[in-house]
Amino acid sequence: MDRRNTMGLEGRGVLVAPMAQAMFQLAEWGRRRQIRQAFGLTSDVLLRDIGLTPDDLAEALAEPLENDASDALLRATIARAENW
Repeated sequence: MDRRNTMGLEGRGVLVAPMAQAMFQLAEWGRRRQIRQAFGLTSDVLLRDIGLTPDDLAEALAEPLENDASDALLRATIARAENW
């Protein structure tokens, strides 16, 4: 491959990576919106039934958009289940 083709490929990577990250963050924003809608009106008793607390929910939603909030909720549920 000559130098022109290599430089062209590097240029595409420089443009694609930020766009992919922005798309992931937009998708994560949508997931967090769904989480807020699903758990927003849920009582503390129902949250405890699925292994969560209101604090778990608040902490997961407060994480940076680079992190998956649903993964944080899953980790909190697993950690709490280990205490049984």
